[in-house]
Amino acid sequence: MSLPNIKIEPGEKILLKLRKHWIILLRDTIGTLIIGLIPGIVVPLIIATVPSLYLDAIGYAAIASFATALWLLVVWMALFALWTDYYLDLWIVTDRRIVNIDQVGLFNRQIATWGLDRVQEITVRSENFVQEFFGYGSIEIQTAGPSDEYAKVEGIPNPEKARNIILGRLGRTAELEVTTKRQESLLHSIAHEVKSYLTKSESALSVIADGDVGAVPDSVKSVANTALSETRKGVDTVMGILDASNFKSGTMALEKKQFDAKASVLEIVEDIRSAAARKGLSLDTTIDGGTFMLEGDEAKLRRHVLRNLIDNAVRYTSHGEVRVLLAHAGRMIVFSVKDSGVGITPEDMQVLFTEGGKGKNSSAVNPESTGYGLYVARMIVEAHGGKIWAESAGAGKGARFFVELPAA
Repeated sequence: MSLPNIKIEPGEKILLKLRKHWIILLRDTIGTLIIGLIPGIVVPLIIATVPSLYLDAIGYAAIASFATALWLLVVWMALFALWTDYYLDLWIVTDRRIVNIDQVGLFNRQIATWGLDRVQEITVRSENFVQEFFGYGSIEIQTAGPSDEYAKVEGIPNPEKARNIILGRLGRTAELEVTTKRQESLLHSIAHEVKSYLTKSESALSVIADGDVGAVPDSVKSVANTALSETRKGVDTVMGILDASNFKSGTMALEKKQFDAKASVLEIVEDIRSAAARKGLSLDTTIDGGTFMLEGDEAKLRRHVLRNLIDNAVRYTSHGEVRVLLAHAGRMIVFSVKDSGVGITPEDMQVLFTEGGKGKNSSAVNPESTGYGLYVARMIVEAHGGKIWAESAGAGKGARFFVELPAA
């Protein structure tokens, strides 16, 4: 059974597909055919009651033949529309929503969708003996939302069975929501604890690496620096997971204050320059004239957006260059990072900014990648009224990431 104009989302499962009961098509077809018999009743009746002299005078035979042909054409078109409506009318229940496709005539299709998470009440009605005997009826759906909605779908076969499937799914959905919230809460608690321990380790290692506890052998300092670098990566990873969780649950708070994006970009570039130099990469910065004041959460934009994109460009580029650009575009400030690295395939581009989305070979290039970095970056950029996107000619052809934010 086809699904006209309905896009089934990845992971969405169809539970039920129904057309109206066949008895409705039979009823309407018989009614239309009875109407089609009217000329066969009217024409003989006129011939029997009106003298043939008058009928011959007005050319009744020709008029009757034309009118009968026209009538039968209209009836045939009505039957065609009736059968078309029956075939295209469809009622679909998935594990996420209810979809009612209503074909109105030959050229107009109305599609109504109700999310299962909004369904409050489902009522089944069989209004007469015929519906009871043939096992069909109507389903009335009450939903919750900004304004309560009420919908009625008629002619559904086995409406009680359909209702039970929906109610069973609603119970499962509610159970999954509770489980998901518990898992998110547990993840949040664990991540906070891990972050706390990593932060303490970072501080201790930093004291050793910086020589604050006195002179230490170079071998110890080297080990401390390596451990400090890995610990900082761990802190960044945990912070990314925490922020992703906060965005998903709607608990992330964003500070709003003005800051200089130019100063932030220059500071981050200088901080990463040594990492680029160790790989033999050229790290260049081009900044247009004028001021680059943004209004928003400077810490989150710096960590998850500006630094993340520059750092990724260095990580995924083995040779060549990384170019950072800051420019004006009307009332918007555009930040971009271009590299000559591994590039992005069309398949990877589809999941680039999704939760946990990683390219096929990203782990081979960057084992620390969790797939949350660009997802969090997108959430933060969009929360600031901007947009983020990437462009690439394909694998091995480098990539360019763009961030567009409204100027303060």
